[in-house]
Amino acid sequence: MERRDFMALSAATLASSLGAVTTADTASMPAPRAVHSEFLVPKALPFDPKNLDGLSEKMITSHHDNNYAGAVKRARVIEEKIVALANSANPFEVGSLKREQMVALNSMILHEYYFDALGASGAMDAKTTEMITASFRTIIEWENEFKKMALSLSGGSGWAFLVYNERLKRLENVWAWDHMHALWDSKIILALDMYEHSYQMDFGANAKGYVETFFKNINWNVVNTRIGAIA
Repeated sequence: MERRDFMALSAATLASSLGAVTTADTASMPAPRAVHSEFLVPKALPFDPKNLDGLSEKMITSHHDNNYAGAVKRARVIEEKIVALANSANPFEVGSLKREQMVALNSMILHEYYFDALGASGAMDAKTTEMITASFRTIIEWENEFKKMALSLSGGSGWAFLVYNERLKRLENVWAWDHMHALWDSKIILALDMYEHSYQMDFGANAKGYVETFFKNINWNVVNTRIGAIA
């Protein structure tokens, strides 16, 4: 047998013993998982930050361009890593990436709820008023509870939410220490970012001043629309 024939035969034998992928095998393989990049793009601010009352353009722009857009970028990078994982990846590697993905995606989504309801526009409509009073007795009691709940997070990190809970069939104020706490089966009506990056530039350690100023800048038209969507 000539040397080149021997080499060809040896290569074929080795490929066979290793279960080499043939053209037919490749055709039957599933397509690679896609990165859903069209959903991982930062949204523009829905208002002109120059027009907010007591929240500076510099702070809002920094919050949006760095913290929010940074979370979107992280979510995309993490998804790319998950998509590229081999089937042989160990459980801890998968679990670590999935945890970080949840943090990044939740940060992205919650920031969008926060920014979308800013803009100091409109007023509570009849249904919003009715829903809040049915759940908290009075608007004053709801606002008092919401603000104090938010201030309990000052100096640390977290979120304050007004949600509609499908299980309880009512509005509920929800305390969240980070991006991974939630009351399940809830629809977000209003989100207040209590991480220090959301107010430190304008208010320093004065979290109370920030919370009061946030209330002056709520876009009630957005809140009314969210409550109006509740069946």
